[in-house]
Amino acid sequence: MQTQIEAFIFKGSSFDYDNRTIIKLYGQSSQGSFLVTINQFQNYFFVESKHPTSLKSLSGHYVEKIVCNTQEELKAKCQKFATEGLKVFESDIKPLERYLMDNNIFAQINIRGRAIMKDGLLTFENPEISLGSFYPNYKIMSFDIETGKDGRLLSLAYSFRSKAYNEDRTIVLGQGIDTQDVKFSLKEAGLLEFFQQAVKRLDPDIFTGWNVIGFDFNFLDKKSKELKTPLLLGRNNRPLDMFQSARGEWHVKLEGRVVVDGPWAMKMNFFSFESYKLNSVAKELLGSGKDIDEDEEFDKWGEIERRFREDKMSLAKYNVLDATLVLDIFEKIKLLDLMITRSFISGMLIERVGGSTASFDHFYLPALHDAGVVAPNVEDIGWARQAKGGFVLNPKVGIHPNVLVMDFKSLYPTVIQTFMIDPLSRMNRHINPLSTPVGLTFSRTDHILPGKITELLGRRSQAKKEKNTNLSQAVKILMNSFYGVMGSNGCRFYQEDLPDGITGTGQWILKTVIEYLEGRGFAVLYGDTDSLFVQLPTIDHYDDQAKVLVEEVNVFLTDKLKKDFDVESKLEIQYDKFFKTLILTSTRGNDEGAKKRYAGLAVKTVDGKQVEEMVLTGMEYVRSDWSLLARNFQYELIRRVFKGEDVQEYIDETLKKLERKELDDQLVLSKRLSKPLDEYIKNIPPHARAAKILFEKTGILKKRPQYVMTTRGAVPIELPHEDIDYDYYLDRQLAPIADSILALFGKSFEEMRGPQLSLF
Repeated sequence: MQTQIEAFIFKGSSFDYDNRTIIKLYGQSSQGSFLVTINQFQNYFFVESKHPTSLKSLSGHYVEKIVCNTQEELKAKCQKFATEGLKVFESDIKPLERYLMDNNIFAQINIRGRAIMKDGLLTFENPEISLGSFYPNYKIMSFDIETGKDGRLLSLAYSFRSKAYNEDRTIVLGQGIDTQDVKFSLKEAGLLEFFQQAVKRLDPDIFTGWNVIGFDFNFLDKKSKELKTPLLLGRNNRPLDMFQSARGEWHVKLEGRVVVDGPWAMKMNFFSFESYKLNSVAKELLGSGKDIDEDEEFDKWGEIERRFREDKMSLAKYNVLDATLVLDIFEKIKLLDLMITRSFISGMLIERVGGSTASFDHFYLPALHDAGVVAPNVEDIGWARQAKGGFVLNPKVGIHPNVLVMDFKSLYPTVIQTFMIDPLSRMNRHINPLSTPVGLTFSRTDHILPGKITELLGRRSQAKKEKNTNLSQAVKILMNSFYGVMGSNGCRFYQEDLPDGITGTGQWILKTVIEYLEGRGFAVLYGDTDSLFVQLPTIDHYDDQAKVLVEEVNVFLTDKLKKDFDVESKLEIQYDKFFKTLILTSTRGNDEGAKKRYAGLAVKTVDGKQVEEMVLTGMEYVRSDWSLLARNFQYELIRRVFKGEDVQEYIDETLKKLERKELDDQLVLSKRLSKPLDEYIKNIPPHARAAKILFEKTGILKKRPQYVMTTRGAVPIELPHEDIDYDYYLDRQLAPIADSILALFGKSFEEMRGPQLSLF
């Protein structure tokens, strides 16, 4: 029957079959799950031509297009041209990527064609596909397994959620009384069969879990092979397939279903945690964690084995909670919604939304072809060096009142917009040339990226108006990746002039604005890449002062760029925040200002009233590798400075409490091991020493040991540590923190300590 649906692509694949390249697209639609099969696609590449053609490479050589029925044919032709000494272009672009970019597909689509219902999927063959706006109601399944020391699969739990239905189930190896939520099987194969049937019945679009690829899927794959029981978890009854990359990382191939690994998804979407252990992330985001309150690398097997032997229902509870926690975390931070939004903004399907270079290709290549130009293979790019960074103005050490923080809105994207910086405009720089402040020339008329950024900035502005946080964030991530991509050795468009033109111009802009402000009599206290800290004359009407000054800077910059470079400025500096008081400290050991480190008492007006908030950036207070004693000490010192309260009194009070051992619970230190424990041989740092002692004494290995400093050195908190080295905490924890603040008053911690306390 002829059918038209709105749809969203979750998964795609390509392969050779019957002398053709086959493309498959799976996803959700307005009428349920779908499968699109394309069997009329031909991939292509380009090769150097000995005669003039309508196509050129970025280096200016004529090229011609070579169309292939299969990838096998494409590879064979590339090898043939190589033996003839001819360079090929874009032969490393895979069929699925080529199909999506050439057809302007950005995950959200409309499908029109003949469809049949097959294996629960609305199935199309070679339909018409156009750009759409459908947002999917996805079905997601989180699962977790528990294993025994003998290699057995002890239990398997899943948590399934969709718009229409939720289900949590566990199956445990051994005997027991089945309930609605917990089942038992006498054989491991029964656990695999249970899982397989649940997947077939519930038909999830997305699998997830915590380290679900490297551990859970990997274990199940090996177990199914051991038991000679294929695990049919893919759509169309396709089996689970695992493979290992050259770097040793495990990957999963699963027909028609997306696999989202929890820690990977967190990192790829810029969520930062001190520890990416499930228990740690759950406690931080949800306020509670796993049923067995393990700590980092705690050996949980003993408790799991005990529950398996003595209390299988308790094991089931522990197992299923691990699965549900993952979904609760995703829901809390709207992670899947962000990934879906990034997918239809970047054109990358969900499993590849972190691929910034592939996103750049998707955006850029079709437009480049429209301009009659093709790109090189990635392996043919010669990488020169790391791109230059942004300009940093040395902080003016001191305590400063009335400080305005202004920053540029999307500095690097708007520099690209203003000076037409992109690969095509660099290639055609002789056509209507435009010179940048750093002397690099680009074309005013032959460019692609500036227009793409204009489009994206418009979408972000609209998203902000509609308070669509995920859309705004997705656009920001994509735009900000463009500069980094063009400076990366993994990008086919890399050439050092591109990132140098962007960062060099950014530096010039910041320096030019600083010069303008100082010429107006303002003190610029600090500047870093895209932000400036400027002292205003008074706190009176600070909002009005800030807004007027920001507007004057924008007018100045617009006029300056028009006059000196004949360009229309797309740059916009904006009012970020106002500090009633700002503390800029020196670098430890010298008088130079410490970069990316400050404390400010921010003031803002809420409902007609002034509200104050302490902002600590780059300070020890926000670093978990310092003791709670030191962090609390720093926070309170700074608070007292802001409020004009007695500092000496607080130092005396802290030292007396330390002497009375009232602060012993705040002396714990913690730091993550950066390499395997057995690689720490010479000059062993304290945290590694503590980890070694703990492992030798108890057999417990912790990647982030907790320890205290004693007269014997670092000792893990799990072992006796009554001989605390209080001098260490005075000299190495409190003194450095105090001196960075007290030096601003011409004082030191040593002189304010007074006589040595008896305890020390």
